[in-house]
Amino acid sequence: MSYAAYTRAKAKYGKRLKEKDYKALLNCESVPDVMAYLKSNTRYIDAFGEANERGMRRGLFESLLRQYYINEIDTICRYELSVGDYVSKYVAHKTEIDEIIKILTVLNSQDKREYNFTVPAHIAKRTSIDLNALAETKTFEQFVEAAKNTPYEKILKKYDIKDNKQIPITEIESDLYTQLYVELYKMIEKTSEEERSSLKAFLDSIIDFRNFLNIIRIKQHYKADNKVIRSHIIPFGSLKPEVIDAMCNAETPKEVYDIMAETKTGKLIDKVDYDYVDELEIKVKYKKAKHNMYYSDSSSTVMISFIVLCDIELHNLVCITEGARYRVDKEVIEALLVY
Repeated sequence: MSYAAYTRAKAKYGKRLKEKDYKALLNCESVPDVMAYLKSNTRYIDAFGEANERGMRRGLFESLLRQYYINEIDTICRYELSVGDYVSKYVAHKTEIDEIIKILTVLNSQDKREYNFTVPAHIAKRTSIDLNALAETKTFEQFVEAAKNTPYEKILKKYDIKDNKQIPITEIESDLYTQLYVELYKMIEKTSEEERSSLKAFLDSIIDFRNFLNIIRIKQHYKADNKVIRSHIIPFGSLKPEVIDAMCNAETPKEVYDIMAETKTGKLIDKVDYDYVDELEIKVKYKKAKHNMYYSDSSSTVMISFIVLCDIELHNLVCITEGARYRVDKEVIEALLVY
């Protein structure tokens, strides 16, 4: 284990936003107010560079934060010779997927907003796609053409979207994340037995809940057949094939929930405070990742857990800025936060 990477990740986690910060941020009345608080009272003092608070747009705000997180993670990876390389590859691949989905969402809405994200230099060495070229496309066909000769071309070409039809973003995202996990699981097979066992246990629990909730959402909102449901299943995790079969064949979301609750992973449900089933995935991820930051001796598990917690903190800040922008009651926004 690399203690340099291990201790740096834990030190950065110690500088996370605390309850007092979230309480103060919830009282901010605008995106510039949120940004001003972060610059003056938290580790985000260097996140925004020379950006002007008064003219700050929500999209640019989110992009600057995401770039800050990636730089933090990349800094840690450089201190980890044994697993830092594959974690860097994972970060680069995940960053590409997140941005692809964001660009496709804009393409679906025909929004003409400016694309702001820039991949940090060190991570850019591991990327395989020109995100700015993708952002300049006007149709899905152009998007696929811009992704030619990249690892994403084969997945995107599966979808024949023409004449301004809606892009099936959920299906594409599922395919892209399946590809990400295929690569990640291959990479962790090359680590030590201790690292491999710890990280697989963490990732399996995340995938189990993603599959569980995908099945519930599809049954609840789309009434899709078994074939469609199975197309959204990520082929990893600890749930046995017969359990997946039972959930896919269940008549109602309640039956799916009851099946999951009887599994080893599903026992986590009773340990999480939640109001709606849709909250389970992020809350389980948070609970498991936070536990790893305190108790795991595996540097790779700590590093991946830190990435998960960064994503959740970004989720919280996006919720807060959206609430400030649209004057949403702070009690409503507070209920969406995970910390």
